[in-house]
Amino acid sequence: MPFPEGFLQELKLRNPLEDVVSQYVTLKRAGSNRVGCCPFHSEKTPSFTVYTQQEPHFYCYGCQAGGDVVTFVMRIENLDYRGAIEYLANRAGLPMPQTSHFEKTVDKKRFYEMNAKAAKFWYQNLMSPEGKPGLDYLTGRGLSLAVIRRFGLGYASNSYDALTSYLLKEGYRPQEIKEAFLGGFSQKSGRMFDYFRGRAIFPIIDIAGNVVAFSGRFVGEAGENDRKYFNTNDTPVFKKSRTVFALNLAKNSPEKSLILCEGNMDAVSLQAAGVTNAVASLGTALTADQCRLLARFADTVYICYDSDEAGRRATKKAIRLLSETGVKVKVVSLSGKTSDGKEIKDPDDFIRAFGKGAFQKRVQSAKGAIEYLFSEIQSRYSMDDMDEKNAFIKEGISMLSEVDSPVEKELFLARMQDLTGVNVDVLKAQTERKTQKNLQKAEKEQLQTEIRKLQGFGNRVNPDKAKFSSRATKEEGILGILLLRSDYLLDPKIRPILNPELFSCAFYKSVLEKLLSCTENGEELEPAALNEFFSPEEMGELQGLRQKRAELGSNTPAILRELFERLEEEIKKKAEKDVPLSAEWLEKLKAEKTRKE
Repeated sequence: MPFPEGFLQELKLRNPLEDVVSQYVTLKRAGSNRVGCCPFHSEKTPSFTVYTQQEPHFYCYGCQAGGDVVTFVMRIENLDYRGAIEYLANRAGLPMPQTSHFEKTVDKKRFYEMNAKAAKFWYQNLMSPEGKPGLDYLTGRGLSLAVIRRFGLGYASNSYDALTSYLLKEGYRPQEIKEAFLGGFSQKSGRMFDYFRGRAIFPIIDIAGNVVAFSGRFVGEAGENDRKYFNTNDTPVFKKSRTVFALNLAKNSPEKSLILCEGNMDAVSLQAAGVTNAVASLGTALTADQCRLLARFADTVYICYDSDEAGRRATKKAIRLLSETGVKVKVVSLSGKTSDGKEIKDPDDFIRAFGKGAFQKRVQSAKGAIEYLFSEIQSRYSMDDMDEKNAFIKEGISMLSEVDSPVEKELFLARMQDLTGVNVDVLKAQTERKTQKNLQKAEKEQLQTEIRKLQGFGNRVNPDKAKFSSRATKEEGILGILLLRSDYLLDPKIRPILNPELFSCAFYKSVLEKLLSCTENGEELEPAALNEFFSPEEMGELQGLRQKRAELGSNTPAILRELFERLEEEIKKKAEKDVPLSAEWLEKLKAEKTRKE
């Protein structure tokens, strides 16, 4: 085992699961346990439980995430096993043991250092004569040198290999540079070349202060093959779907809210003007993971997307995703024209034209999510046309049927009555009918999902479950008992019956094999060690099996033996059924058929 059992036990002792989880989730007492909204999927009703007794663990009854403190850190911080161990060791001030036989898969620290060197290289280049195109662009957008320094902005020249040559001299391997999405290989010459060229560089920094990626804005005369923005793809240290630009700065703002923009230039311009809680989603493709990250640092999120059609569509999507996290959502409108008649397109345009004071007034007058959606629907229909009025009522009722607050429903139904002249009682009855239909549809879909889940359909961790559903149920029971009562793995009367070859599901078979190998020399099973061999998703599956057996209550050696006996019996029946009929039996069947005819 790469990490000594004593070290893993000490690591968990110094990092109580409840304390670690509380950094990301607001937990409330529920008997001896703690509950909260799951950080791994969007929900309003808490289904995430931290069990604090005996072997502390967590389990979400909504998305089936589960495991111990190591699993939680692997999942929440997007770390591999060793990375999670190092994270927890640093958190507790616990020195890492020497594990020379542990094979590192990815050295994230090395990637962070390489990105930091690249950011510094580009910043120094920006401040040199060669960086004039980049500096002219940034200062032309109203950014001072102090702001440029604060965000670590830089400039990648048009040089073919300036950065890659520098990084190679610094001791980084070509494959590492490629994996970090800083450079690639020419198909013709095989030489390395820079990915970012002729661009103002915006470093993307995570909430821990690590440079994880870059966004480059083209500053020359762009040709048809030159994209306006060029961004880092996913790398070992960067997932766009889980990163928010400038959140490393905005999380320290005295405001209890965040202002969410589309582009990094919007966030930089707002922060430069003193709006310290501005962040950017790096485009309109906002994700649920980004929303959950925002919800960790804000009670209210103000959506401040571009005023074009794409921005409006993105705003509606953002409202839905953010609302699912439980934060209060408001929408800032920046439409209008500058003094010289130019249309305001985005927060950068607005703040440079009118300043911080005007922007703050727009924030203060921001519409609530429901009001924005209602106004957006209203703007598309004429109340003077009967057909359009009817279409407005249908779409408005459909939207209001999904609103949880009865007060908000009443307010907007009254407004709909004023606009259309239709009695509010009629509108209310229609909304209630639509709400009931929504509930029935959701319940039906949930039931179908649960049935399919029980049958194993869609189970990515154990795809064999649907194929061997009957035997899979027994295998689940066996593993659940062993995970709950790991002492059975060392019992000389039980261990001989634990035969992985009886298992039909490849994943469950691999789990039993690993449980046996981890205890083959008489060592007690340390659950944290399983994180080395199984992914967080697989650990969630195992935690679900353990939880199911814990809730059943009866997990004696006799039950374990009975499950194995039933498994053997089913396999035997299947084998007998599959045995081909002998020639003698075939002749008898033919004769019987002839006689009947």
